Parts: sequence; structure tokens; C-alpha cells
Amino acid sequence: MSALAQNPIIKGIYSADPTARVFDGKLYVYPSHDIISPVEPERKWFCMADYHVYTTADMCKYQDLGVILDQKDVPWGNPESYSMWAPDCIEKDGKYYFFFPANVKDGRGFGVGVAVADKPEGPFVAREKNIDGISGIDPCVIKGYDGKYYIYWGGG
Repeated sequence: MSALAQNPIIKGIYSADPTARVFDGKLYVYPSHDIISPVEPERKWFCMADYHVYTTADMCKYQDLGVILDQKDVPWGNPESYSMWAPDCIEKDGKYYFFFPANVKDGRGFGVGVAVADKPEGPFVAREKNIDGISGIDPCVIKGYDGKYYIYWGGG
């Protein structure tokens, strides 16, 4: 048996590793955004300078709400690393917390940072420092049954 998908969510740009969250009755999709590298044009993958967010109320029509965070707006990150990989976003007490990996300025590899917004579509503002003790990629945050929040990540 085979199946065909006829309703792509993201059209016109390359993306990967999305997180999907429901906020206020709408689905928000937070993927990474893959581009042709401006510094290594022969590198055709894993070149990600920013994040977009997509939303839908009916699971049929999706809207690109544009860039919500760019590598140049991350104070602790390398603004030319093109390493904005798989993100996540959660809500707590009316604020939206966007967790993302990025290369750190001093070349130590990946750190995980947090950007905060008043709405799920941003605008998000990155905190001055990355999360201490986390060096890796692909953060995922969940709220446990005990009411506490837990972060999981890979590669570190």
C-alpha cells in the first residue's frame, strides 16, 4: 500500500526538525531553516541562520509568520556559524520560551539558548547567555506530571 501527501506545510524554503505546539487553539510549527551557505556554496545542507514559525487554525492552510530569531541576534552565539538547528517552544505563565542550539562565539561547539516573547509568533529576544551546563543540539522541553519543566537535548 502506498500513500501520497498532498498538503505540504512548508513551501518555498527548505526546513527540517520541526517542533509542533498548540497555543490558544492554533498549531504552531517551529522548524529549522536550511539555506545555501553564503560562505561555503558547495555545502548544500545544515546551513541554518534563522528560524521561521508557521501556524494554522484548520490543519489545511498554513501561514509563514516569518523570521522569529536570527543568528546575528544571539548575544552569546557566533553570528556566522549557520548552526541554528532543531528548536522547541513552550508557554509558561503567559510568556513563550523558544529553546534553540547555536555555535558559541568562543568556538566551543554548541550551546542551547532561550529567547522569550509575549506571543507564540514572537518577536523573540534571546537572553544574553546560553544555558549553563548544556552543550548540545536539539533541545526539547516538557512539563512533567510534578509541574516542573525538564529539558532534554542531544549530542553533548
